[in-house]
Parts: sequence; C-alpha cells; structure tokens
Amino acid sequence: MNILQIADHFGPAGGLERFIYEFTKRLNERTITTKVVVMELDSRHDWGEERIDVSRLPEDREAWRALAARFRPDLIVWHAGPETAGIAELLSAYAPVTATVHRPLCPSGARLFRDADEICVHPTGAGCLFRWYARKCGTDISPLEALRALKRSGGLIGALRGCDRVYAVSRSTSDFLALEGIEPERLRVIDNSFDDDDMTVYPPLQRRHAKEELELLYVGRINYTKGVQYLLRAVRRLLDGGHRVRVTIVGDGWFTDKMKALALELGLRGEVVFTGHVSGSAIDAYYDKADMLVVPSVWPEPAGLVVPEARRRGKPVVVFDAGGLSEWQSYMDGVYTAKHANIQDLAETIIKASKDDFSRKIAVPIHSDADKRTNLIEDLVAMSLDLGKEIVGK
Repeated sequence: MNILQIADHFGPAGGLERFIYEFTKRLNERTITTKVVVMELDSRHDWGEERIDVSRLPEDREAWRALAARFRPDLIVWHAGPETAGIAELLSAYAPVTATVHRPLCPSGARLFRDADEICVHPTGAGCLFRWYARKCGTDISPLEALRALKRSGGLIGALRGCDRVYAVSRSTSDFLALEGIEPERLRVIDNSFDDDDMTVYPPLQRRHAKEELELLYVGRINYTKGVQYLLRAVRRLLDGGHRVRVTIVGDGWFTDKMKALALELGLRGEVVFTGHVSGSAIDAYYDKADMLVVPSVWPEPAGLVVPEARRRGKPVVVFDAGGLSEWQSYMDGVYTAKHANIQDLAETIIKASKDDFSRKIAVPIHSDADKRTNLIEDLVAMSLDLGKEIVGK
C-alpha cells in the first residue's frame, strides 16, 4: 500500500508537524510505503531520534503530476493547508484524496475576534471582510490582503469539500468543518496523539515538588492566539494573592518581544524565563522540572498535542475552554479547564490543580461510544481495501 502525504510546510515546531512525524513513523512500522512532500521545508525538523523522509516540491503542477505517476499512490493524505489546496485537487485524478485538518478554517486562520477575544462561529463568506476590520479578525490592515485571505480560505474549503474523507483532530474542529459545508458523512474525528485510547501510556499524576514555589510551564509557539498574555497576567494575580510562582515559556514566535515587554511591565522579571526554541525530546527536561503545564489558548485550539505530551510525563494540565482543549478530559485524567479568556479563573484553576491530592485519585474518565475517535491508519487501510474490492468487482 502506497500513501502519498502532502502538506504546505514541515519544520521543527507545531502540532501539525509533530502529527506528520508520528503518523509517518507509524506507517513505517506497519510497513506501509509512504512519502511526505511539502511546498516549504525547514532544514530543522528534529522531532526525535528517528528522521523521516520529507521532500520539497515547488508549485509546479507538472512536477506534482510526475511525482504521482512515479509513486503511484493508493491513497493521498493531504494535511490540509491553503498552499496545497490546488495540488490536492490536481492529484485527485491519480488516487482518492483524504484530508487531515489541524486548524480552523477562516481568512484570518484563527476564528478569533481580537476586539474581545471571542471565538467566531460564522461560516466563511463575504461577511468576513467586514468582520476583518470591525472585529479585528485580521492582523493586516490591507484590504487587498483581506481579499487574498478570503480567496485562500475559499480555495481550502472548496478542496476539502471534494475530498473522499476528512479527518478532524477534535469534535470542535469537526463542528467547524460542518459549519463550512463539509458533508457530515465524510467527517471523522481522529486521535491525533496516536494513543488509541490506551491509558497505559499516561503514568500516574505526580504530586507537586516539595518546595514552596509553584513551577508552571508553557510549551508552544508564542503568538497572540496562544494566550501567553493571559498566563502572565494570571501569574501576576497569583503573586498578588500571596502565592509563590515561577513560569517557564518554552518556544518562540512573532509575539515573543511583546510578551517579554509585558512580563517586565507586570513586574515579573524574576518569575518568568523565556527559553526560545527547544528541540524534540529536549523538552522532556522542562516537563520533569515543572509542577504543571498551562495551555492558555484563546483561539479554538484544534486539539493541542502538548496536553497528552505533558500527561505522558506525569504532569497535570490547565487549559482554557477553547476549541478541542477541554475534550482531552474525556480521554485522560489530570486535565483542568478554566473559563475561556478569564484571567481570574485561570489563576484559581492553577491553584486548584496544584492542591489536588493525586494519590487519592484512581478513577480515569471513561468516554462514551459517542466520544470514541477513529483510528486513522486502520481507517485508511480499510478504505484502501474497499476501493480494491470495488475495482475487482468492476
């Protein structure tokens, strides 16, 4: 069985990139032949000790056709992005195209009204141009860029509507896809952590380190939608309330300088450490030192792989009720949800998690059949077998 994977980008940071890495490793373990081809390839893609084979191919339609003819895929898995939407449609002539979706679909890419940090529930359309400015969805003030963004988003949605199957990484993401006109019968919700409901991968939660200071950790890109600003303000509230707190910010991004300035403005010079980019498994050392992970995203975070990543290190996790983040509570213990974009509730939830006696907690949340997620690889194999039967029947 040959599976051709296509994506906009592959590099050293991001949930999609980690997903591609883990997905490829598991396909290799199943002796399924796979090839990952992207439009843009970062020279750093150090997700683990094993390296996966990733190739870059520019936007040359003839080159993509030649690739498909040479590789002869049984299935194409498109890790959906606007840059490769046209390529996904092009390659549908060579094999059935399925898509994995790891982001909300909208012109701004975030489904967030920045004027009030409110999640947008409108379908993509002409009204987005008004909201781009009135609700500060977009970060670019150019009307031309707003039109371009709307066109890119429309092309992405159109290509997804033509896919044989669309895999969402959370129920929240699936609901947004249905809002955009993706037929529900084509939608599946998958486990993007690849744990397949195996609770044995999550060790017992560790009790807080024997010290007065509470060690918090953030891991991820530093941009507006990831909500580091809320975490810093929550730390200030905790300090003002008499709690001793430190926070380590692991990652980088365009918002880093503003967050460093905010930390100084809030008087957190000694309580906040910015590490910059940390590669692959080197992050484990930061998990081991921390008391808990905080994921303060204010956009509808599709799934947030840092949540299961922290739980595999025995750490509790505090998240905002945004997108698919709170859904992790159905699959593992130790996930605490604070009210969306609420600084005070975030601070209170952090203290609640820090005081929990995990040694007395033995029950693990049990999800219903309605919550059960599709195993992506098994579903792809079954789909390929069904297609083979159809061809033989003809």
